[in-house]
Amino acid sequence: MKELHDIAASLINADGSCRDINFEAPTWEGVEDLMANLIGSYGNASATDGEGRTVATLPNALLETARDIGSVHLILREGSGLIKFLQVFVFSEEDGAPFVELTFFPDDVERTPTLRGDFIEWANTMRARLGARRYYARYENVSWQFGDTGANSGVFLVSDEADANT
Repeated sequence: MKELHDIAASLINADGSCRDINFEAPTWEGVEDLMANLIGSYGNASATDGEGRTVATLPNALLETARDIGSVHLILREGSGLIKFLQVFVFSEEDGAPFVELTFFPDDVERTPTLRGDFIEWANTMRARLGARRYYARYENVSWQFGDTGANSGVFLVSDEADANT
């Protein structure tokens, strides 16, 4: 793990921007697992495709939409865990691989006494469910290039690369 800035402060800094987590090399099986788990962890879930049409929030419908239509936007409300309101964006890359971004705002983060460790554990769980190699937790930055951890990137945490057998 590479902590580039104070994690807890970065999560709750009310600067008006959201926080994004992007994953390197997630799998479609992992996307299905993640969505099923997240839908079960929130009291209210809704989804739309890239054209704004409602999609059934069943994991397999979301997965098919992301693969066939090219994208899905899952909105999760009334969470009981660390992040109370979470948005999940899943896109099908040109090569057919999934791209996943989790988005939330500082007000949606449960302020626990152990926020740094709680967040790392939560983000590691998301990475493991996706079967991804690593993740980048960052401030929203529309000009961010995937993998950039430079001084102006907004990245505050990069996970270690997962074991090749994971």
